[in-house]
Amino acid sequence: MSFINFLRSNILYLIWFTFYFAFAWLIFGANRNSLLIVSIIYIISITVALSPLGEMLLRFIEGCRLPKTEREKNYLLPLFEEAYENAKDVNPSLNKGINIYIMDAMYVNAFAMGRKTVAVTRGAMETFNAEELKGIIAHELGHITHGHTKALLLTNIGNILFTAIVFVLRLIVQLADSIAGITAYFNIMGIVFKVITFITGIFFYVSVFVFVNLGELILSLNSRANEMQADKFAYTTGFGKQLIDSLYLLQKISLTANVKPYERLKASHPHIASRIEQLERLESAENEE
Repeated sequence: MSFINFLRSNILYLIWFTFYFAFAWLIFGANRNSLLIVSIIYIISITVALSPLGEMLLRFIEGCRLPKTEREKNYLLPLFEEAYENAKDVNPSLNKGINIYIMDAMYVNAFAMGRKTVAVTRGAMETFNAEELKGIIAHELGHITHGHTKALLLTNIGNILFTAIVFVLRLIVQLADSIAGITAYFNIMGIVFKVITFITGIFFYVSVFVFVNLGELILSLNSRANEMQADKFAYTTGFGKQLIDSLYLLQKISLTANVKPYERLKASHPHIASRIEQLERLESAENEE
Protein backbone atom coordinates (compact mmCIF):
# COMPACT_ATOMS: atom_id res chain seq x y z
CA MET A 1 0.00 0.00 0.00
CA SER A 2 1.40 3.39 -1.00
CA PHE A 3 1.95 6.14 1.54
CA ILE A 4 -0.58 8.36 -0.26
CA ASN A 5 -3.27 5.67 0.01
CA PHE A 6 -2.39 5.20 3.66
CA LEU A 7 -2.98 8.92 4.25
CA ARG A 8 -6.26 8.87 2.36
CA SER A 9 -7.55 5.88 4.29
CA ASN A 10 -6.65 7.29 7.70
CA ILE A 11 -6.72 11.06 7.28
CA LEU A 12 -8.97 11.76 10.29
CA TYR A 13 -6.90 9.47 12.55
CA LEU A 14 -3.74 11.30 11.50
CA ILE A 15 -5.28 14.76 11.87
CA TRP A 16 -6.37 13.94 15.41
CA PHE A 17 -2.96 12.47 16.18
CA THR A 18 -1.53 15.87 15.12
CA PHE A 19 -3.91 17.57 17.58
CA TYR A 20 -2.67 15.29 20.37
CA PHE A 21 0.91 16.13 19.46
CA ALA A 22 0.21 19.89 19.32
CA PHE A 23 -1.59 19.76 22.68
CA ALA A 24 1.35 17.98 24.32
CA TRP A 25 3.78 20.49 22.78
CA LEU A 26 1.65 23.39 24.05
CA ILE A 27 1.53 21.98 27.59
CA PHE A 28 5.30 21.46 27.62
CA GLY A 29 5.88 25.13 26.73
CA ALA A 30 5.40 25.45 22.95
CA ASN A 31 9.06 26.20 22.30
CA ARG A 32 11.96 24.55 20.49
CA ASN A 33 13.09 22.50 23.48
CA SER A 34 9.58 21.24 24.23
CA LEU A 35 9.15 20.30 20.56
CA LEU A 36 12.27 18.16 20.83
CA ILE A 37 11.10 16.55 24.10
CA VAL A 38 7.61 15.73 22.80
CA SER A 39 9.04 14.46 19.51
CA ILE A 40 11.42 12.11 21.32
CA ILE A 41 8.58 10.81 23.55
CA TYR A 42 6.39 10.13 20.52
CA ILE A 43 9.17 8.56 18.45
CA ILE A 44 10.08 6.15 21.27
CA SER A 45 6.41 5.31 21.93
CA ILE A 46 5.63 4.73 18.25
CA THR A 47 8.77 2.65 17.68
CA VAL A 48 7.93 0.39 20.61
CA ALA A 49 4.25 0.12 19.67
CA LEU A 50 4.97 -0.82 16.04
CA SER A 51 7.73 -3.27 16.97
CA PRO A 52 7.16 -7.03 17.37
CA LEU A 53 7.60 -6.52 21.12
CA GLY A 54 4.87 -3.89 21.19
CA GLU A 55 2.49 -6.06 19.21
CA MET A 56 3.26 -8.99 21.50
CA LEU A 57 2.40 -6.80 24.48
CA LEU A 58 -0.90 -5.79 22.86
CA ARG A 59 -1.78 -9.44 22.27
CA PHE A 60 -0.96 -10.20 25.91
CA ILE A 61 -3.17 -7.34 27.11
CA GLU A 62 -6.05 -8.55 24.93
CA GLY A 63 -5.56 -12.17 25.98
CA CYS A 64 -4.79 -13.46 22.47
CA ARG A 65 -3.16 -16.85 21.93
CA LEU A 66 -2.23 -19.02 19.00
CA PRO A 67 -4.47 -22.05 18.25
CA LYS A 68 -3.27 -24.87 20.50
CA THR A 69 -5.55 -27.89 20.33
CA GLU A 70 -5.74 -30.12 17.28
CA ARG A 71 -9.37 -29.14 16.76
CA GLU A 72 -8.49 -25.46 16.84
CA LYS A 73 -5.61 -25.92 14.43
CA ASN A 74 -7.48 -28.20 12.03
CA TYR A 75 -10.49 -25.92 11.92
CA LEU A 76 -9.13 -22.37 12.09
CA LEU A 77 -5.75 -22.50 10.32
CA PRO A 78 -7.02 -23.71 6.89
CA LEU A 79 -9.71 -21.00 6.92
CA PHE A 80 -7.16 -18.35 7.73
CA GLU A 81 -4.64 -19.57 5.15
CA GLU A 82 -7.25 -19.50 2.38
CA ALA A 83 -8.33 -15.96 3.24
CA TYR A 84 -4.69 -14.87 3.65
CA GLU A 85 -3.62 -16.31 0.27
CA ASN A 86 -6.52 -14.61 -1.50
CA ALA A 87 -5.66 -11.34 0.24
CA LYS A 88 -2.04 -11.59 -0.91
CA ASP A 89 -3.23 -12.18 -4.49
CA VAL A 90 -5.14 -8.89 -4.33
CA ASN A 91 -2.41 -7.07 -2.39
CA PRO A 92 1.03 -8.65 -2.99
CA SER A 93 2.61 -6.15 -0.59
CA LEU A 94 0.48 -7.36 2.32
CA ASN A 95 2.57 -7.97 5.45
CA LYS A 96 4.27 -11.35 5.60
CA GLY A 97 3.92 -13.55 8.65
CA ILE A 98 0.41 -12.50 9.69
CA ASN A 99 -1.02 -15.03 12.16
CA ILE A 100 -4.47 -15.89 13.44
CA TYR A 101 -5.04 -15.79 17.20
CA ILE A 102 -7.85 -16.84 19.50
CA MET A 103 -9.29 -14.74 22.30
CA ASP A 104 -10.98 -16.88 24.95
CA ALA A 105 -14.13 -14.81 25.28
CA MET A 106 -17.65 -15.90 24.42
CA TYR A 107 -18.87 -12.62 22.96
CA VAL A 108 -18.83 -12.38 19.16
CA ASN A 109 -15.91 -10.34 17.86
CA ALA A 110 -12.91 -10.32 15.55
CA PHE A 111 -10.22 -7.69 15.20
CA ALA A 112 -6.82 -6.88 13.71
CA MET A 113 -3.93 -5.29 15.60
CA GLY A 114 -0.63 -3.79 14.59
CA ARG A 115 0.96 -5.31 11.51
CA LYS A 116 0.68 -9.09 11.90
CA THR A 117 -2.22 -9.95 14.18
CA VAL A 118 -5.74 -11.11 13.35
CA ALA A 119 -7.82 -12.46 16.23
CA VAL A 120 -11.24 -14.06 16.63
CA THR A 121 -13.08 -14.76 19.84
CA ARG A 122 -14.34 -18.19 20.76
CA GLY A 123 -17.80 -16.67 20.58
CA ALA A 124 -17.23 -15.88 16.90
CA MET A 125 -15.91 -19.37 16.24
CA GLU A 126 -18.98 -20.90 17.85
CA THR A 127 -21.44 -18.54 16.13
CA PHE A 128 -20.25 -18.40 12.52
CA ASN A 129 -19.72 -21.35 10.21
CA ALA A 130 -16.45 -21.91 8.35
CA GLU A 131 -17.44 -19.93 5.25
CA GLU A 132 -18.69 -16.98 7.29
CA LEU A 133 -15.45 -16.94 9.28
CA LYS A 134 -13.49 -16.68 6.03
CA GLY A 135 -15.41 -13.54 5.18
CA ILE A 136 -14.75 -12.07 8.62
CA ILE A 137 -11.03 -12.89 8.46
CA ALA A 138 -10.81 -11.35 4.97
CA HIS A 139 -12.40 -8.20 6.41
CA GLU A 140 -9.78 -8.02 9.18
CA LEU A 141 -6.99 -8.50 6.63
CA GLY A 142 -8.50 -5.50 4.84
CA HIS A 143 -7.83 -3.39 7.93
CA ILE A 144 -4.16 -4.40 7.84
CA THR A 145 -3.96 -3.85 4.07
CA HIS A 146 -5.18 -0.26 4.36
CA GLY A 147 -3.06 0.55 7.40
CA HIS A 148 -6.04 1.11 9.68
CA THR A 149 -4.41 -0.80 12.53
CA LYS A 150 -1.20 1.23 12.39
CA ALA A 151 -3.06 4.55 12.23
CA LEU A 152 -5.27 3.54 15.17
CA LEU A 153 -2.15 2.57 17.11
CA LEU A 154 -0.66 6.02 16.51
CA THR A 155 -3.87 7.64 17.71
CA ASN A 156 -3.96 5.47 20.84
CA ILE A 157 -0.40 6.50 21.66
CA GLY A 158 -1.42 10.13 21.37
CA ASN A 159 -4.45 9.41 23.53
CA ILE A 160 -2.32 7.80 26.24
CA LEU A 161 0.00 10.81 26.43
CA PHE A 162 -3.00 13.18 26.39
CA THR A 163 -4.63 11.21 29.22
CA ALA A 164 -1.44 11.33 31.28
CA ILE A 165 -1.13 15.10 30.81
CA VAL A 166 -4.80 15.68 31.70
CA PHE A 167 -4.36 13.53 34.81
CA VAL A 168 -1.43 15.66 35.99
CA LEU A 169 -3.26 18.92 35.18
CA ARG A 170 -6.35 17.70 37.05
CA LEU A 171 -4.21 17.04 40.14
CA ILE A 172 -2.74 20.55 39.87
CA VAL A 173 -6.20 22.12 39.54
CA GLN A 174 -7.51 20.13 42.52
CA LEU A 175 -4.47 21.01 44.62
CA ALA A 176 -4.78 24.71 43.77
CA ASP A 177 -8.49 24.61 44.61
CA SER A 178 -7.77 22.99 47.98
CA ILE A 179 -5.13 25.59 48.83
CA ALA A 180 -7.49 28.38 47.72
CA GLY A 181 -10.22 26.96 49.94
CA ILE A 182 -7.91 27.15 52.96
CA THR A 183 -6.53 30.65 52.26
CA ALA A 184 -10.00 32.06 51.56
CA TYR A 185 -10.68 31.97 55.32
CA PHE A 186 -7.83 34.38 56.13
CA ASN A 187 -7.92 37.41 53.81
CA ILE A 188 -9.48 39.00 50.75
CA MET A 189 -6.63 37.81 48.51
CA GLY A 190 -7.46 34.26 49.51
CA ILE A 191 -11.04 34.79 48.38
CA VAL A 192 -9.82 36.21 45.05
CA PHE A 193 -7.50 33.22 44.65
CA LYS A 194 -10.45 30.89 45.35
CA VAL A 195 -12.56 32.60 42.66
CA ILE A 196 -9.71 32.41 40.14
CA THR A 197 -9.09 28.70 40.78
CA PHE A 198 -12.84 28.00 40.55
CA ILE A 199 -13.10 29.73 37.16
CA THR A 200 -9.90 28.02 35.97
CA GLY A 201 -11.23 24.64 37.06
CA ILE A 202 -14.50 25.15 35.16
CA PHE A 203 -12.60 26.21 32.04
CA PHE A 204 -10.27 23.20 32.33
CA TYR A 205 -13.03 20.60 32.77
CA VAL A 206 -15.20 22.07 30.01
CA SER A 207 -12.21 22.19 27.63
CA VAL A 208 -11.30 18.56 28.34
CA PHE A 209 -14.93 17.47 27.94
CA VAL A 210 -15.23 19.22 24.56
CA PHE A 211 -11.85 17.97 23.35
CA VAL A 212 -12.48 14.35 24.35
CA ASN A 213 -15.98 14.19 22.89
CA LEU A 214 -14.95 15.95 19.69
CA GLY A 215 -12.10 13.46 19.37
CA GLU A 216 -14.45 10.51 19.85
CA LEU A 217 -16.78 11.82 17.14
CA ILE A 218 -13.94 12.36 14.66
CA LEU A 219 -12.31 9.00 15.32
CA SER A 220 -15.66 7.21 15.12
CA LEU A 221 -16.30 8.78 11.72
CA ASN A 222 -12.93 7.53 10.47
CA SER A 223 -13.54 4.11 12.03
CA ARG A 224 -16.89 3.72 10.25
CA ALA A 225 -15.31 4.63 6.92
CA ASN A 226 -12.55 2.07 7.59
CA GLU A 227 -15.12 -0.67 8.21
CA MET A 228 -16.71 -0.03 4.84
CA GLN A 229 -13.29 -0.04 3.19
CA ALA A 230 -12.34 -3.34 4.85
CA ASP A 231 -15.65 -4.82 3.65
CA LYS A 232 -14.78 -3.81 0.08
CA PHE A 233 -11.41 -5.47 0.40
CA ALA A 234 -13.01 -8.69 1.61
CA TYR A 235 -15.27 -8.58 -1.43
CA THR A 236 -12.35 -8.14 -3.83
CA THR A 237 -10.64 -11.19 -2.32
CA GLY A 238 -13.64 -13.34 -3.25
CA PHE A 239 -15.32 -13.54 0.16
CA GLY A 240 -18.11 -11.03 -0.36
CA LYS A 241 -20.90 -13.61 -0.19
CA GLN A 242 -19.44 -15.14 2.96
CA LEU A 243 -19.15 -11.73 4.61
CA ILE A 244 -22.73 -10.87 3.65
CA ASP A 245 -23.95 -14.09 5.27
CA SER A 246 -21.98 -13.35 8.44
CA LEU A 247 -23.39 -9.81 8.62
CA TYR A 248 -26.96 -11.08 8.21
CA LEU A 249 -26.36 -13.47 11.10
CA LEU A 250 -24.75 -10.72 13.17
CA GLN A 251 -27.74 -8.49 12.43
CA LYS A 252 -30.05 -11.23 13.64
CA ILE A 253 -28.28 -11.83 16.96
CA SER A 254 -27.46 -8.21 17.82
CA LEU A 255 -30.88 -6.57 17.82
CA THR A 256 -30.88 -3.91 20.52
CA ALA A 257 -33.05 -1.09 21.79
CA ASN A 258 -33.34 2.11 19.81
CA VAL A 259 -29.98 3.91 19.77
CA LYS A 260 -29.95 7.64 20.37
CA PRO A 261 -28.60 9.92 17.59
CA TYR A 262 -25.55 10.97 19.60
CA GLU A 263 -24.69 7.34 20.31
CA ARG A 264 -24.94 6.57 16.58
CA LEU A 265 -22.48 9.39 15.88
CA LYS A 266 -20.00 7.84 18.35
CA ALA A 267 -20.44 4.29 17.02
CA SER A 268 -17.21 2.72 15.76
CA HIS A 269 -19.06 0.59 13.17
CA PRO A 270 -21.61 1.57 10.53
CA HIS A 271 -25.13 0.20 10.73
CA ILE A 272 -25.01 -3.45 9.69
CA ALA A 273 -27.68 -2.84 7.06
CA SER A 274 -25.45 -0.21 5.43
CA ARG A 275 -22.57 -2.66 5.24
CA ILE A 276 -24.80 -5.35 3.72
CA GLU A 277 -26.20 -2.82 1.24
CA GLN A 278 -22.72 -1.91 0.01
CA LEU A 279 -21.68 -5.53 -0.46
CA GLU A 280 -24.92 -6.47 -2.20
CA ARG A 281 -24.54 -3.47 -4.51
CA LEU A 282 -21.04 -4.66 -5.43
CA GLU A 283 -22.42 -8.15 -6.00
CA SER A 284 -25.23 -6.88 -8.25
CA ALA A 285 -22.83 -4.71 -10.26
CA GLU A 286 -20.55 -7.71 -10.82
CA ASN A 287 -23.47 -9.93 -11.91
CA GLU A 288 -24.60 -7.31 -14.46
CA GLU A 289 -21.21 -7.25 -16.16
